[in-house]
Amino acid sequence: MARYAIPPERLRWRPDNKDIPGESTRDIPVLEGTLGQEAATEALRYGIANPGHNQHVFLRGPRGSGRQRLLDSMFGTLRPKARRSHDFCFVHNFSNPDRPRLIVLARGEGRPFQKQMQRIALFVRERLPEILANDPIRSRREARREAAERDIGLLLRPLEKKLESEGLALTRSQAGPNARLQVSVRIMGKPVSQEEFRNMVARKQASEEDRKKFEERIKSYDNEIQKASRHIRKKWQQAQRHIEQIDMTETARIMAEMTAEVAQRFKAEGVETYLREVIDDVLEKRIGHETSELADPTVLYGVNVLNMGQEEDGAPIVTTHSTSPASLFGTVDPAWRSGGRAVASFQGIRSGTLIQADGGFLILDAEDLVSEPGVLRQLLRILRAGEVTINTPTNGWSQAAQSLRPEAVPIDVGVIIVGDQAAYEALESISPEFSRRFRLLADLETSVPRDAKGIERTCRFMASLVQLEDLLPLNRPALTSVMEISARLSDRPSRLTSHVGRLADVVREAAFLAGQEGETEVGRERIEEAFERIRRRAGLPSGSRAAHSVDSGLIRLRGRSAGQLNLVTRERLADETFGIPTRLDVSIIGTAHAEVSLESGGQQLPVRHFLLPMITELMRLDALPGIHVAMTLDPAVAPEDASATLLGQACGVLAVLAGLSLRQDLAVIGSIDARGQVVGVDHINERIEAFYDACNHAGLNGQQGVIIPAMDRDRLALEKRVIKACTNDQFHIVPAASIAEAVERLTGKSAGIWKQDDFPEDSVLGMARQALAR
Repeated sequence: MARYAIPPERLRWRPDNKDIPGESTRDIPVLEGTLGQEAATEALRYGIANPGHNQHVFLRGPRGSGRQRLLDSMFGTLRPKARRSHDFCFVHNFSNPDRPRLIVLARGEGRPFQKQMQRIALFVRERLPEILANDPIRSRREARREAAERDIGLLLRPLEKKLESEGLALTRSQAGPNARLQVSVRIMGKPVSQEEFRNMVARKQASEEDRKKFEERIKSYDNEIQKASRHIRKKWQQAQRHIEQIDMTETARIMAEMTAEVAQRFKAEGVETYLREVIDDVLEKRIGHETSELADPTVLYGVNVLNMGQEEDGAPIVTTHSTSPASLFGTVDPAWRSGGRAVASFQGIRSGTLIQADGGFLILDAEDLVSEPGVLRQLLRILRAGEVTINTPTNGWSQAAQSLRPEAVPIDVGVIIVGDQAAYEALESISPEFSRRFRLLADLETSVPRDAKGIERTCRFMASLVQLEDLLPLNRPALTSVMEISARLSDRPSRLTSHVGRLADVVREAAFLAGQEGETEVGRERIEEAFERIRRRAGLPSGSRAAHSVDSGLIRLRGRSAGQLNLVTRERLADETFGIPTRLDVSIIGTAHAEVSLESGGQQLPVRHFLLPMITELMRLDALPGIHVAMTLDPAVAPEDASATLLGQACGVLAVLAGLSLRQDLAVIGSIDARGQVVGVDHINERIEAFYDACNHAGLNGQQGVIIPAMDRDRLALEKRVIKACTNDQFHIVPAASIAEAVERLTGKSAGIWKQDDFPEDSVLGMARQALAR
């Protein structure tokens, strides 16, 4: 086995010392932007420089890939100007109170407009009543009342003389529009009411006959009295109108002067209409009327400044992690009156982040949007229409509160959604319009070339991280170790990871550990220790999982066994991936048709349709006879990782067909494609280390090892403990370029070469063909 193994020096890639661009991060220039994202940078640059036009941006990449750093860098470099900057103001709509009026002012004008209207409202509430109650306006009102009294006196004088000639008198019980006319008996030059005259009759001071005579005469004047009363009321009504007109004329003059200043300063659509409505409301409802039941002028005539443009010219950049309709699009907060009744008012209108970002950019998290499909659809409608309609909450508020419908707010916003591939696909499934609106895909690469440039840029990123977060500097060995970890995390041949978040976490913890020990710089040992600590915190150490597989008897690591071989699957915990040793059991029974099944954890896993046809072709058969290949994986394997066991499945089926036992001190790691070619699997290093830990727990005997795809040799970045065991010939990592090579290592038999229309009788393929022929 040792002669086939990969040499220990090739089990962990190491950068060339000359490619590290300095002895320490102190010597290395910082990296602007993020690591290796030229294509994403280009798309993002265009989206920021030319936003909107149905070309909103989706920044696509996994968490920790430097998404936010790239955004911050691009905005910091481009410093986009605000395309426009408005103050959105809502005011009361006097003609349609359920439809508050929107006034759009230039940047910085919202607060001054609000203050001016507050000044006018306070004047109406506090100063206007005082002005109308003081001279000279009061004198003019009194003069008009006196004139009315004179006119009424002249009107009544002929009737008074006529009554006087008959011994009667005309009296008014009170002055003003509610005066009451009465005819009385004149006795000794003084008017005596009918009630008093009846008392005189009762006291024998006058006769009953005189009473009847006087009452008949008084009654004869009823029509004239009623006519005179109507004239008086008319006179007073005219006078009252004149008096109110005095107040209204004076109020209109004062209000016109005050609002003219406002109209002159704030030149915006709707301002003059609103100011006329304010004046009309004051004249119609607050002059000559009781006002205690009316709304406070400071509320009714106030201005709700929804948002204000920035003082500087830079475009607003708003990041939000809340995707509720209220936080994104705005809402109406009702006020509460006694009795618990919600009352909506234009003063309760609140803006959302979409309005706050007007003229600039709104940054959203894709995963948050996925959980709110209704919000996504509403966002797409808003981007299509270019305006936001602010709605009152539909739950918990009264119908009266919900009836408030503010005018739509026009917006010009570039939206940037940040998320990974899964979130993008989920949003695309919610609405087909999504991909049409978010046409600019800024895709973050997961890796960069593992060449001198890639190493240099990764080191520069480390330098920028150290400088930005004031960390201890990294020396050359530490940077070398970071490059090795980067190669491992990339999980791709000849590549380094651009998942800068993972690297940054390692460097931060390493700097902390070095600082705890009083060290002045970070060395290789601290980097390796930090990487191991992070993985250990993510879950049980991989050695514990491997030990459980051995102690439970799940896998055997010595001897041979028919129909059983070792594989390695993987699981993910807290952004870390761990390998898990797994056993594959293969059995074959006769049946009507050739078929295959794969079970794991009591569940049927999907089987690659090409597995049996590929084995059939490998054995040079036209077709397989009726057999049922039943395979079981234990412990349970995630369905998405089942394809990573295909190489082991193929080897197991061939060995069982040939009646050969399989080595239990080896594990098979690899997959195959539809053409039968051996292909790599993800997280090859973690899988190898998991099987090594199992062997180490059982006791290394120099025969144990793993079979991996030959194409994965350039992805190896194994831990020191594994490399040490391989160096001492205690463990072996054997590449296999084909299924034949893999099955030869497992069985100890030659796979067989097709010659003269057959395979050798003692080869794996030859024995399998012979068994099927029987």
